[in-house]
Parts: sequence; structure tokens; C-alpha cells
Amino acid sequence: MIRHLILFALIVPSAAYSQKPPKQTEVKVQRTSLSRDQEMQLGKQFAGQVEREMEVVHNPEIERWLNQIGQNLAKTPQANAYPYYFKLVNDDSINAFALPGGPMYVHTGLLKAADSEGEVAGVLAHEMSHVALRHSAAQISKQQTYGTLFQIVGLAAGTLTADQNGQCGMVCQITQAGTSLGQNSVLMKFSRGYEKDADLNGARMMSAAGYDPMQLPLFFEKLVKTQGTAAEPRGLALWMSSHPATGSRVQYVSDDIKFYPQRSYKASTGDFPRIKKLVATVPPPKPQPGKLIQPKEGASGRPNLPAGMKDYPANGFSMGYPSTWQAGQADPGGSLYMVPQGGVSKGQNGGVELINGAMIDYYVPQAGAAATNLDASTKEFLDGLKKGDPSLKAENPQRVQVGNKTALKTRLTTKVSGQQDAEQIVYLYTVARQSGLWYTALAGQSSRMSELDPTFRQMIDSVQFPD
Repeated sequence: MIRHLILFALIVPSAAYSQKPPKQTEVKVQRTSLSRDQEMQLGKQFAGQVEREMEVVHNPEIERWLNQIGQNLAKTPQANAYPYYFKLVNDDSINAFALPGGPMYVHTGLLKAADSEGEVAGVLAHEMSHVALRHSAAQISKQQTYGTLFQIVGLAAGTLTADQNGQCGMVCQITQAGTSLGQNSVLMKFSRGYEKDADLNGARMMSAAGYDPMQLPLFFEKLVKTQGTAAEPRGLALWMSSHPATGSRVQYVSDDIKFYPQRSYKASTGDFPRIKKLVATVPPPKPQPGKLIQPKEGASGRPNLPAGMKDYPANGFSMGYPSTWQAGQADPGGSLYMVPQGGVSKGQNGGVELINGAMIDYYVPQAGAAATNLDASTKEFLDGLKKGDPSLKAENPQRVQVGNKTALKTRLTTKVSGQQDAEQIVYLYTVARQSGLWYTALAGQSSRMSELDPTFRQMIDSVQFPD
């Protein structure tokens, strides 16, 4: 009996000591083939796309407030020392997103849905955590079609079409992979594991910056409760699809807080009520050039185009082009090209040089889109082109009709670099639109103009505007 008691006395302490104390959940910075410099350059490139597709709100008071909160969070160890900056974009859907390397954009709809500065800080901390933990960079590295993404963005060259072996060129790859910054973009949509890590890291970031970390999960939970009710904010479904449920956010953040140093959470600018009122006065967004040249979602194209042509239905116009050509952008947020095989090459400045084909975009006058005037804006645009190209010569513009709109047609002559046939003829068509001066440059080497002229006429005759 005594022997059994001794054994029991030995076993019980052993079992007690085998129970390890709870540990704080580990949050890992993801490994990726991209260097930090490449990551930041990539973010810079896509920031250019964002600001051509979305209207940035230029209000010094709101910008100062947003950056005051963001930079307070950026100083914490959890922010991983990226060069963050923060801008407000005019979109009433609930959203905020950070690009690789640190650029961050907050929708006006998010500030309208928030009830406190702490809730805004929680969303910023969550999105900043995707950058700090290198989630976008890791996803890019994992996707084969994005294997050469950095080279594509950095060089902004190559070809828009398949090469002689039928392989998709660099720009073709990124176009097919999709560079849209929508909710399903590889840069925006994360796994549940990444989302939970961003919650935990974001809560720790908030605590270190002096904000109540519970504001992060409570805001998410508050939004969930409004689904299907009259109080549901615009765009909530998209927000939830890009921020999937990861279990009880309140529970696992509460469990994590047990490991934080004891501190009081008093961080606040005190300006949130004033900012809410300012955001409420922001007028509806105006269409942005970068968005207008993007393909219109769900559009199938017009069936009545001439034989051998296919349609490019964009948000701001439609235009036909030969079915053997390729349409796409050379870099995120850049101009739209429609070119035959070999229609573009790498220019002397490292960008894309149009040899044969079309380039379509919008020119925003120096005085802003609201000041767009067909004659004055076309002259301003041409003056800028001449400054950048000493060999460019322009004839007097002629008034024509494009897409049932009054337009100017200007015949230009110039030279292309690195080509045996360096002489180039360009037909520049300009149309005054709400978002700026819509233009298309139809260009060809002089030796090829006899074959390109009929194609160019068909293309310009096919242009159609939505209004």
C-alpha cells in the first residue's frame, strides 16, 4: 500500500509539470523571392495605377489626420519599418488596402462607417500588417504567372503579343494574369491564415501605438452584424469577401491581449468627429482616366464590326481592332496599346515605344479635367509632346467626327529609335471628355502606311462613347 502511495505521489507532480504554460500565437513574416526594394518598387508602380483609376481626395486636414494615425502605427516594431504613406480615395464602398512596400489607400466609405478613431486605426493596422508580414509579396512569388511580374513592371517593355513560338510575352503574361486592383486581385485577397495573422499583428501594433487593440475585432464584428439589415453599408459584401471569417476575432484577439504589457490606451487625435463631417461633404467621385481605359466588366463586345476585327469595350469607350493584334497595357496604370506582332519595342528611356499600331489614353490638362477644352487642351498636349521629341512635327489640326463627337485630327511625323525604317507617321485624334482629353495615336512606319491606313480608318470609324 505504501509502495502504491509513493508511486502515486511521484506520478502526480510529473503530470502537473508536463503541462506547459500557454504561449502567445506566433505570427511569421512570410518568405518571398522578392527583395524589399523590389517589393517597394512594385508597390510604387501599382500606386500609380490606383491613382489613375480612383479619385484621391485632396483635403489637407483629412490627409494630415489620416497620416497622423498611420505614422503613429508605422513607428511600432510590428510595422516592420516599411515607408508607409496614407491617402483617402473617393469611394463610398467600405474598403482600405495597402500595396506592397507601404502605399495605403482608405475609402471614404470606411470613414463613414466607422464610429471612432480607434476603429479606423484598427483597419489601418490590419492592412498595414499584410505589408509588414509580406503577404502580397509571398502570394506573388507563389503564382507562376507572376513569376516575372517584377521584371515586367520594372522594364515595361517586351511585346504585347505572343512571340514567334506562340509563347506569351512579358506584357501579355501580366495582362492575362490580370493587374486589376479589384477585390479578387492577388494583391488584395488573402487566405484565412493570413487574415488571422494580420488581425493579431494589427492588434499588437495598435497596443504598441497606444490604441485599444479590441477596436480592431469589434469593428469587424460590428460590420458582420449589419449584413442583411437596413443598416448594412454599401459595399459590405465585397469587404467581407476579401476579409474572410477566421473564427471569433474578438476571442482570439482577447486571448492574445493577455500577453501584452500592461498599459492604458489613450491614443487619440480628438479630431474624428470633425473628420467625419468633412468626409460627408466630399462630392461624388468623377470617372478617372485609368479606370476608363480598363475593359468593361461583363461586356462581350459588339458583334457588328467589320470582318477580321474584334472589340475592346472599355469603361469609357469602345474601339475595334484587328483580331490578329493584341490589346493590353505595358505597365500597371499605363496607356492602352493595340498592336500587331512587334508593334512595340523598348524605348531609350526604358519605357515602351510604339512602332506600329495604336495607343489610347486620356490627357488631363494642367488646370484639371474640368478645364478640358478641345482646341486649347489639344494644343497643350501637342506642345508637351514636342518638348519631349525634338523630331516631332505637327500639321494643323482638322475638325472631324469620332464616335459622333467633335474631334481634332492632327497628322504628325517623327522618328522611332533602333529601326531601319525610322520615319513614322502618326494620326492623333483628340476628343474632349469629362475626365480629360481622350486621345488615340495611330502610328506606323512610313513604309507600312499603305497597309495600315485602311486598318486605321476602320478602327477610328468603330469608336463609340457611352454618352
